[in-house]
Amino acid sequence: MEIYVDILFLENIIMNFLILLVTAKFSKSPASSLRLLAASLIGAVYVVVLILFPGIKAYYTTTAKIVLSFLIIAVAFSPKKLSAFFKILSIFYVSTFMFAGAAFAFLYVNQSGGFVKNGIVYVFWQSKWTLLFLSIITLGIVLRVFWEVIQYRFIRDKLLVPVKIAFESKFIDMAALIDTGNSLYDPLTNTPVMVVEFKAIKEILPGDIKSIFEDAKENDLNCVTSIVSNSSWSPRFRLIPFTSLGKENGMLIGFKPDYIEVGENEEKKGVNDVIVGIYNRALSKNERYKALLNPVLAS
Repeated sequence: MEIYVDILFLENIIMNFLILLVTAKFSKSPASSLRLLAASLIGAVYVVVLILFPGIKAYYTTTAKIVLSFLIIAVAFSPKKLSAFFKILSIFYVSTFMFAGAAFAFLYVNQSGGFVKNGIVYVFWQSKWTLLFLSIITLGIVLRVFWEVIQYRFIRDKLLVPVKIAFESKFIDMAALIDTGNSLYDPLTNTPVMVVEFKAIKEILPGDIKSIFEDAKENDLNCVTSIVSNSSWSPRFRLIPFTSLGKENGMLIGFKPDYIEVGENEEKKGVNDVIVGIYNRALSKNERYKALLNPVLAS
């Protein structure tokens, strides 16, 4: 039986990608096409290794396949909670079984034949039309990935704006992302809130407020309340409840700046009615921005 490794590799990339796409839809887990493709490549490489090195029995074990599925889910979805991880994993297994059943049915009606063995799907493509169909699916996946990457870069560049924050004759400049998901307001004054990384703004903060974040006490409500209420800057500071930024029922320390400036050149605008919320973690993995801007502040 003659097996073409390139066809086998391509078939399994497509199959893995479709399985992960179905998993993403049913689990309602956001995942970029690039991550799905990367995870699909991992699964396809595993299959090729099985074919090229059949003597390595360890790759055929149930443990190896479980570890592989864990790796695929981690790469494709990167779930932050263990419960979410196992939810996605279970849906992934169900989707895999569904596609395996479909593969058996296809082989049953396909005159050209093929096999499904040890998790490997291979079809003996003999018709030029079936090869054309396979090529079109592959092209569709590649175009989907590149379109998302281009769209992501374009949108991000359009939504990044320079911001200047003024507080007690001190100024800090940084890049901010106009975050359409940021609808945070100060509950007392209904003032829009922009969220800024502590490290980006610490130089203009009073020493007693700065110590809260340097000692990682921002989640200690009693400590925060005591320091803020006894600070000479207490009229400028407030506590803002939030249910985002990776935490539920949290409390954000915010302050009223003198003003902020959004944009540059002719598009620059000054804003006085704004609260700056301080966040003691990174907002961007690649450090392209240091703040999340409420869309109201940029309009």
